[in-house]
This record gives sequence, structure tokens and C-alpha cells, in this order.
Amino acid sequence: MHGLRPLAGNHGSRDCTGLLGRLCALCASRLDQELRSLRELYEESEQLLTHTAPRLRERVSGSRSSAGIVLDEDTVALRSRAADVLAQWARLVVEESRGRVPRPREPRPEALVRLLREQLGWLAGHPAAADFAEEVAELLAAFGRLHDLGRVRTFPLGPCPQAGCDGALQAVMSAGGGRVPSHVGCEAGHALPPHEWMRVAVRLEGEAA
Repeated sequence: MHGLRPLAGNHGSRDCTGLLGRLCALCASRLDQELRSLRELYEESEQLLTHTAPRLRERVSGSRSSAGIVLDEDTVALRSRAADVLAQWARLVVEESRGRVPRPREPRPEALVRLLREQLGWLAGHPAAADFAEEVAELLAAFGRLHDLGRVRTFPLGPCPQAGCDGALQAVMSAGGGRVPSHVGCEAGHALPPHEWMRVAVRLEGEAA
């Protein structure tokens, strides 16, 4: 068509929807790959929920003095955000299909991603296609940062000082370097506050002497 500027090879979804009114084949293919990667990173992030990481943790069961599952709040928040975004777009597909697309039996991210990938041809022509592509790209980038932050080194510090706990205490440090731990806790979920770290260090020095 006369007057249409050609799309550059590195153009984004907003470029082709503005010019063509829909996602081009290249952007749709990229979005399909990103949805697949998003599902994989979401599944892998489950390991970061309770894996000791270089960020403070939040106890989600029991009292402060009792053992419980310690979850990484950043991971929980991002997984929840991803599930909400996928559910919103899947709901849009189902509602606007007027019965053509059945609602997923289980609203899990895996099933939602499968539905969205199956309906990607329809989504590529939707007026909000660029919004969808950008939200998926943002989630993908956020999961990438989360996994980078999850790369840590751990050092054993002996038995947990909590009465009645048989867990092993360990210090967590970023794999990128640094001499100060970002977290000290045991496998059972007891977190040692920073003001007690020195006492543990002194105890270890005494045991090594």
C-alpha cells in the first residue's frame, strides 16, 4: 500500500499494530515463544519459593518462634501477578469468543498459557494485542531478574540455636560476591536476626580453635 513505511526487523508489537492494525507474523511468533518461556520460568520459580535466597523471607505459618514454611515474598508476588495477567487475557478470549473457546477446567498458569497459545492467531488481531505482548514481555523480564537474584552461595554454620530444632544453620550470600550474608537461617524455617550473627561466628571460631 502506498504511504506505508516498512517495518524494521527489530520492530516491536506496538509498531506493527499501529501500522497494520494487528501483530505481524514475526511478532506473533515471538509472543508464542515468550509465552512458552513464561510458563517454564513460572514452573521453575516454584523452587525459589522455599529455596534460601539472598533476600529477607516472610514466615507464613505459625508464630515467629515456631518452625514454619518460609516463602520468598518477591517470588510469591510475581507468581501471583503472572497468574492474574494470564487469567485476565484468557477470560477475554473466552468471553469474546461467545462460546467458541471453552473456559479452562483448571485456571492454572500452565492451562492458561496453553489456551492463549492456541488462540494466538485471534489475539494477534485483537485491538489490545500490543498490550498483551507488552505485559507478557514485562513478566518474562521480571522472572529473569528473579532467577538472577536467586543465584546464591550457602555456607554451613552448624546446628540451629532454636530450642528443639534439629535443622542445620546456613548463611546465604549472593553468588556475585560480597562478604556479608544477606540471610542466616535453617532448613526448618528459623531465621536468625542480624544481631545474633556475630554470636554464631564467635561460636564457630571457638569450635575451630
